[in-house]
Amino acid sequence: MNNLRGLAENPLDVFIKGWGRMGVCWGVGKVMAEIQALLYTSARPLSLGEMSERLKTSRSNISLNVRALQDLGVVRKVIIQGDRKDYYTAEVDVEKVARRLAAAKKKRELDPAIEFVTRAIEAAGALDNRDSSDGNGNPAGELDSVVTDRLLQLKSLMEKIGVIMDMFIDDEVTELRQRNATEVQKA
Repeated sequence: MNNLRGLAENPLDVFIKGWGRMGVCWGVGKVMAEIQALLYTSARPLSLGEMSERLKTSRSNISLNVRALQDLGVVRKVIIQGDRKDYYTAEVDVEKVARRLAAAKKKRELDPAIEFVTRAIEAAGALDNRDSSDGNGNPAGELDSVVTDRLLQLKSLMEKIGVIMDMFIDDEVTELRQRNATEVQKA
């Protein structure tokens, strides 16, 4: 990439900032993703103060986001003998990170969506038993049939996505796939 200022960009800065921008797409905040990227690329554990200084954000913001990353299982606290500060390091197995983020996203977004679609289907089914109109002069049964059919299709798709996500998230399935791929390569 041609840099008009004649200065080479620091590759870590490029990665950390880019990862931060992409984090929003994956359901994590910009600072949270930047912290994960910083720790992932760091050769040693970092303190909250070091992260705050490097990312130019407050220690409290760093602390809050580090706790959230710990809850996701992608960052862990490390004890350094003789030092009273808390240090942190990131999970370096990117496949584990991806599985953990997918599990959190499924739990936070897909599972509740399936639940409310299911409730809507049940509500539409309950209306089928009534003899009334939808308020626009259409028989309720006719409207409910259309709504129910569409919601059933949506639920079916969401459940298929859930199965795919569960397969990806499950360590044993992933490990089995890796072993099978290794056996195929050897053959």
